[in-house]
Amino acid sequence: MSNFNDHVEPLGQPGVARQLAAGSTSANTALTAGVNRVSIRAVGADIRFSIGNGSQTATATSHFIANAERLDFAVPLNANIAVLRAASTDATLEVTELV
Repeated sequence: MSNFNDHVEPLGQPGVARQLAAGSTSANTALTAGVNRVSIRAVGADIRFSIGNGSQTATATSHFIANAERLDFAVPLNANIAVLRAASTDATLEVTELV
């Protein structure tokens, strides 16, 4: 029988901080080479986002993060992230790269 600590994956320490503007069109940004974990937080409004290898495009059906919500997760190495406002209000996606 394993214990809880066997299944905990440390997120890492804060690295580069980014502020991505989520407007009416998708905007793509490359994360720092070698980063494989991020913490993201929506500020000002709900946001749609897409993360993957190569340039990304966020659409109305992309992943959703609600205003003031924070998500922490693993991403592919050398990932890009694209953002798009989810409704009619522009917002900012705060991204902390974890190293």
